[in-house]
Amino acid sequence: MTFCKCNPLNNTVYSEDGELIFLRCSACGLIWRSPDSMEISGVYSPAYFDSKNYLRKRKHKVKKSGWLLDIAGHLHPAIGKMLEVGCSVGNTLEAAAHRKIESLGIDISDYAVDYCVEKGLNAENKSLRELLSNGQKFDLIFMQHVLEHFPDPFAVLRNCYHLLEERGVILIMVPNSRFRPAERKRGRHRFYNMNGVGAEHYVYFDYDNLSNNLETCGFEVVQKNYPVRVKGSDNPLFFLNRIGRRSLALFGADQELLVVARKK
Repeated sequence: MTFCKCNPLNNTVYSEDGELIFLRCSACGLIWRSPDSMEISGVYSPAYFDSKNYLRKRKHKVKKSGWLLDIAGHLHPAIGKMLEVGCSVGNTLEAAAHRKIESLGIDISDYAVDYCVEKGLNAENKSLRELLSNGQKFDLIFMQHVLEHFPDPFAVLRNCYHLLEERGVILIMVPNSRFRPAERKRGRHRFYNMNGVGAEHYVYFDYDNLSNNLETCGFEVVQKNYPVRVKGSDNPLFFLNRIGRRSLALFGADQELLVVARKK
């Protein structure tokens, strides 16, 4: 399986940690699992959520998810219905409820879905294909550190395209393959090793190849990285957060990418 439109033979080994091997496309720079490493996967059990401290500082995480929703609203003011792919324990669903946005979260983890439901949030253990078969449509699709967990992320993007209303937007956050410590350490960095998140992730992007693949899937990229200005609700802390994240990117010190794209 290949994740880009480039020659699948035009790649080099990027990192190795035992049987876990990542390749880098020599043309576009996309980093993906070697075919022999595809069977290695993470386990999303309750212990997984405990190990990631998902429930710590929940109030702060809900606030940060709200800021991301405000960025999406800045670019698409008419957001009435949101789908979160990989809703985890519902931080973004809760932030959406505060903004009167109707939302649905989906996750492969029964633990995560049950946790959301217990908190009164709308979450289901469903696939994108099931939502498509039901004819559901959304104004915003939100994916925060989720796309890299799919063996075929571009099939996911194509499904998202069809789930969006006309002119709907998709907000994506993923790890940054240009994060300098990860570039330097390769297989010794948590991005690419078995003791870190390497067993959970299948693909790593930079801004250029993520944007190019979104455009291939029918999207128009309307925002890369955090905007300086946001319409509507804003506050000094949110502004400083945005400036800080943009500053990190100048020095290759930002671990994640933020991209918003609109359905053409």
